Amino acid sequence: MSGQHASGQRDTGRGGGQPYSAIVAQEEETEVAIKEPGITASPNRALAMTAGTLFAIWGFLGFFFAQDNGGQFFSREGGFLWNSFMLNPALCAIWALLAAAFFIVGLGNTIGSRAVNLVIGVVLLVLAVYGFVFSATSANVLALNTTDNVFHAIVGVVLVLTALGADKENLRALRAARA
Repeated sequence: MSGQHASGQRDTGRGGGQPYSAIVAQEEETEVAIKEPGITASPNRALAMTAGTLFAIWGFLGFFFAQDNGGQFFSREGGFLWNSFMLNPALCAIWALLAAAFFIVGLGNTIGSRAVNLVIGVVLLVLAVYGFVFSATSANVLALNTTDNVFHAIVGVVLVLTALGADKENLRALRAARA
């Protein structure tokens, strides 16, 4: 009976005497643990999809309301969305592009979602600062008002904080699997 346990299992020399089937099961569990988390299991992917939906709706609706004051692509004056967000077609186009980027990475993977959330968050924070500084000048080519600026600042902060603080275990496991 050299090479076999009393239970009839072959000793493969691995696993400290564990049966071969138990070793295979452990390896399969390890492979399952490093798979890409779903949208609901990844805060960065979920936020990308949520923000993408928000920007898609506002960008789409904005194209209709942006025509209220002449509809010039870059103009200081624009239409109002929900009587608070001033917008012109350029700002609606930016929102539509952001929505597309969010949807692409939200349906993609966690690492990409994290990177895009961070980049777009910084872009929105820069846009908010630009709006606060230049909203009363001729440099305000996106027809930004205070509501737009506060919205961009809040969404930008949420995106940056989520990108930097969430998905730590998911990202660690994904990077270890690729190494």
